[in-house]
Amino acid sequence: MSFKIFSLQLTGKIKPTSTVEQQRIQLKSDYEAFLQTEASEELKAFLELEAWVNSDAFKNKKKEVEGLSFKGSKEEKEEKEFQRLKKSGPIKKYFAVESSSDLKRFEKEQDSDKLKNYYTLLDYMKEGQFEKEKKEIVSQVFKGSVEEKHLQEYMRLAKSAEIKAYLELHGSETLKKHEATENSEKFKKYNELKNASDRSKEDKAEFKKLSGDAAIKAYFKLEKSKKLKLYKETNGSHNLKRYEELKALVESKEFREKEAYLKDKKKFEKSEAYKKQSEFKQLAADGTVKFVLKYEKSPLYKNYLDVKDSFDLKRYYELEALLQSEEYKKQKAWLEDRKRWEKTPEYAKYQQYLKDKQKPEFVNYFKYKNSNDFEFFKTWEVVFEDQFTGKSLDAGKWSTTTPMAGKTLGENYALPGDLNIFTNGSNLKVDQKLVIQVKKEKASGKVWRMPAGFVPTDFEYTSGLVSSAPNFVLNDGILEAKIKFDPVKQVMSSLYLTGEKPTNRVNLLEMGARNHLGFTFLNGNGKVESQGIDISNLKKDTYIFSVEKAGSTFTWKINNVEILKEEKPEMNKQLFIEASSLVIDPVSSSANFEIEWVKCYCKK
Repeated sequence: MSFKIFSLQLTGKIKPTSTVEQQRIQLKSDYEAFLQTEASEELKAFLELEAWVNSDAFKNKKKEVEGLSFKGSKEEKEEKEFQRLKKSGPIKKYFAVESSSDLKRFEKEQDSDKLKNYYTLLDYMKEGQFEKEKKEIVSQVFKGSVEEKHLQEYMRLAKSAEIKAYLELHGSETLKKHEATENSEKFKKYNELKNASDRSKEDKAEFKKLSGDAAIKAYFKLEKSKKLKLYKETNGSHNLKRYEELKALVESKEFREKEAYLKDKKKFEKSEAYKKQSEFKQLAADGTVKFVLKYEKSPLYKNYLDVKDSFDLKRYYELEALLQSEEYKKQKAWLEDRKRWEKTPEYAKYQQYLKDKQKPEFVNYFKYKNSNDFEFFKTWEVVFEDQFTGKSLDAGKWSTTTPMAGKTLGENYALPGDLNIFTNGSNLKVDQKLVIQVKKEKASGKVWRMPAGFVPTDFEYTSGLVSSAPNFVLNDGILEAKIKFDPVKQVMSSLYLTGEKPTNRVNLLEMGARNHLGFTFLNGNGKVESQGIDISNLKKDTYIFSVEKAGSTFTWKINNVEILKEEKPEMNKQLFIEASSLVIDPVSSSANFEIEWVKCYCKK
């Protein structure tokens, strides 16, 4: 454990993160206000006013003011200009119309529903739509129409012998009796006796009796008839189907209405076009419409419109307001006043200078003008940032596989001894912060083993990682992140800078079994070694961790307080950001590594 961390916390030098953030926000706000004020016309005017107040011109102004008079002044010229405009013919006519009852009536009626309807109907009548609709309506007649052809076809079929025969027999009692006789025992007996080669005397007598039976006689009469033959030929025929289709059509309400419409010689008079024509004629003869149309073409109204938005009228109102204002009256009196100095704009400007000097934005500006408080904002700019405000990881900033895995296998793989496999994003949660989740769950993956290569292996844990490669690399600059410091002994959670050799890292923060800031690297014996400061006695809380890279010099801070400064020449290269959680010992439950935001700065 580090006595330095303990001491900094005990003495309150490592301030609460909320305090640090609030101070940053306030300083940034003050800086923005400073820049805004520095670039403002208000400050420029104030400095000019300050210079003027201290100048000889200000002191000499009093003598100049005392020599002024109303005669020949700007105010006298304005009064004469107003009188000239007041006597102008067009302006006099304008005011005569402006207060007239005709104008009030015109303005009331010109936007009325009646006039809107008139202009709508005028367009309808004049632009050809009316004539087009009328021609279309008049051209619709029954003779030669599709409806007439359908009706003619239906009548022809209805008069045909086969349809008549079908309609007469279909569903009739005659046909039902015919079919009943054909299926009767009596008819069967008759056929048996008729076809018997050797009939007894009794059979002959019975056959004779059946031959004279009224039902059987009726059966053969119909069976041999042309009517039944036509019925059978028609049943299921195309003509019957067409007849039934046409019958349904010509007897439908829609057909009868369309037939009546086509035969109606007064259909145009019943049309919407005719109604619109009548309404237009009625409106064209309406007194109000006539008044509006006539008034808008009148010379007086034309003059009114010409003057209404003219420069002369605008100037007239400006001068009228000016001459009636207390300011003008006071100015005129002031020009004749021997004590006019105390009433001059210059005197008022001096009072304004004293007032402006107390404005908060000017007080803030002069407070910081010669200080170094804004040096960070002036020197550094954000080149990479993620607040994790979306619902998913920003693929334009982060990858979920290491660069080496992406180049080789195309997915994350483990090294011998690893207890977890890194998934391709399923262990990452984004919602106002990034959470890397370690889950106790079975998963399949691959382990790199020499000389076998990638060997399929089952794992008991899954975890996640994010990498800024290849989207972003840092040369020299600052990496900082707001991270929840809550170590889990069995899990190594880290946010770090690394390069082509993933074993060499600049740890912004590593927590778990080992809690430290500094470097992790392979020594000459091929073993992992750490260089830095132990922060195990840092209180569990959320902090802003930062590391500044300046060539081979690295400086770590916690909540703006410098904690460590180290040299590492071999890390003076382009580095990208990675964050991950690695299970190093069995853990009974899940573990979360929470990062609220990440920022990188470079010098401007």
